[in-house]
Amino acid sequence: MKKLILSILFTTFTICLLPVRGLPCTTFILDNNGSPVIGKNFDYQKGPELVMVNKRGVTKTAWPFPIEPNPKLAAWTSKFGSITFNPFAREMPLEGMNEAGLLVEGLQVVGGAFPEPDSRSVMSSAQWIQYQLDTSSTLEEVIASDKDVRIFQSSNKALSVHFLVCDSQGNSAIIEWLDGKMVVYTGETMPVKVLTNYLYEKSLKMLHGFRGFGGLWPTGLAGILIKCMPNSIRNALPRFVYAADLVRKFDPQTSKPTVDYAFDILSRVAQPKFGIAPTGCSMVFDMPNRIVHFRSIHNDKIRSFNLSSFDFSCTIPVKVLDVHADLSGEVSNSFVDYTDEMNRELIKAYTPNVTDTFLDDFEKYIESQVCTE
Repeated sequence: MKKLILSILFTTFTICLLPVRGLPCTTFILDNNGSPVIGKNFDYQKGPELVMVNKRGVTKTAWPFPIEPNPKLAAWTSKFGSITFNPFAREMPLEGMNEAGLLVEGLQVVGGAFPEPDSRSVMSSAQWIQYQLDTSSTLEEVIASDKDVRIFQSSNKALSVHFLVCDSQGNSAIIEWLDGKMVVYTGETMPVKVLTNYLYEKSLKMLHGFRGFGGLWPTGLAGILIKCMPNSIRNALPRFVYAADLVRKFDPQTSKPTVDYAFDILSRVAQPKFGIAPTGCSMVFDMPNRIVHFRSIHNDKIRSFNLSSFDFSCTIPVKVLDVHADLSGEVSNSFVDYTDEMNRELIKAYTPNVTDTFLDDFEKYIESQVCTE
């Protein structure tokens, strides 16, 4: 018992020394008899966030944000329409699913490192998500794109981004960049389909440590640590452990319906509503049925929409939905036409000191995209 107590104290002390800044998000996959359901908490802000209908047949060039001399910006034409959740700006999502059934989730990670400049085209990590949804239909295509495009490393090298990807065939992977090289965890190398904000191998080691005490720690200490250390990446490892244990306990035959179970997990690992980094939006993606369910900090009623309800042709206006709108149930018909002012409000909420010049330039950037249909 003395050794157990000392181990608990050491683990708690170690976690308390971890970096505390960033976006403390959580995502996971529930295997519903081969029909994956993905849950995601976006933990950062109480401000605006838009669900965006992105069109196929649009020519795009990466936003020239990379802090590199003379970057070779990526250019492409979208092959697929998609639905994304955009807390930062149009074309800069944190997650989304396309009409081919590909889902990409992005989370900040401590310890990753994107490539140094080379001959490949470059883009930001958020735009990489949109790029994949625009151009890829399978996990294999996402992985293969690494030979053509790369993500630039921001000035804050302590924080990078890693991704959870799942396609319509049920193939899934966690993708990270270590020392500038893509590392893919899938199949046997991805024994736990959960991701938070530390490198996957580091998270697995923490999970194995917790399970070393007869399985008592995950639902006990890990849950307590989440509540004792809120509002930061600091609690990413106990969040991983707690979510992993809840995912492990899911049984399609005996558990509550998969979407409900996913929302339960998201509630248990959520950040406090009145903290500095609350859970702003919780999403559950029903992959086989192309249905997205979500709730937000300002509207806890679960809303949903089906990708089949949208026209992804670029010949008609882009549609958006405020995630905090006072709605409930099926909301596909509640989407409205996108305006530049909506995007400006997104950018200003995330970057309060942004200049009017930047906002004008970004507006021109969006207007430079051309419909080819």
